[in-house]
Amino acid sequence: MDSSLWLKWSTDPVILIGVPVAGILYARGLQTLKETSRSHHFGRIACFYVGLSLLFIALVSPLDYLSSQLFLAHMTQHMILIFFAVPAIQIGAPLIPILRGTPKSLRKNVLTPIITSLSIRYLLRLIFKPLIAWPFFIGSLAIWHFPFAFEAAIESDLIHFFEHFVFVAGAYAWWWNIIDPFPLRSNLSKLAKVPYVFITIVPGFVLGSFLTFAPAAWYETYNATTLAYGVSALEDQQIGGLIMWIPGSFVIATALLLALRSAVRAETIQQLQKEAVGK
Repeated sequence: MDSSLWLKWSTDPVILIGVPVAGILYARGLQTLKETSRSHHFGRIACFYVGLSLLFIALVSPLDYLSSQLFLAHMTQHMILIFFAVPAIQIGAPLIPILRGTPKSLRKNVLTPIITSLSIRYLLRLIFKPLIAWPFFIGSLAIWHFPFAFEAAIESDLIHFFEHFVFVAGAYAWWWNIIDPFPLRSNLSKLAKVPYVFITIVPGFVLGSFLTFAPAAWYETYNATTLAYGVSALEDQQIGGLIMWIPGSFVIATALLLALRSAVRAETIQQLQKEAVGK
């Protein structure tokens, strides 16, 4: 194993600059909300910064370098991005704080025209529709694990960046319909969220099991790197498959239980209100 592994941090300027800037703008925006809104309580704020930290760990820490050496590290990186960093950032409701934290001239001349653009708003509404968001999320997971796409992302920094962008965008669209992204609302009712989450379990389960029980390693890149870490390419892939299969399914199952609990609570409150009106 490379003894200098802990020194191998990524120098990707998009993340190195983007993550701290997002954190600063969010903090600046919160200052303007303190006296006018209680929507951003400690829990939301903590989730946002946890999400940013996870984003940084996944894409800048030595885990990013290790992902080019071990498939299991690559899968860990992807799981952190789509199942932990993205939902944590969404729970943090960053839209209003970041907008308010952006310098006024930049907000007025750049961000406001983009946000108010009818074409941009239409495109975002389309992407976040459940019938688009779900196949976008599942499709991004499936396509990037085909050997030709996976190998291309490993060999090209540009394609690798695009892969991560697609993963994060797909996950953001999928989680949008589960988490109420304050101040906006999910496109699904509380009851409709239950089957939406439920049908997501199967594709991840299937892909994880294929990777785990494959008779041979899918990705040639790791044939030359895994032995230095004490595992064969096939064993590495099997562990990576288990990482997608078990922790990934656990996160989705947890989201399913929370969605079911929320739906039951909403239905109970609605029924009690009807009974109260009937009296």
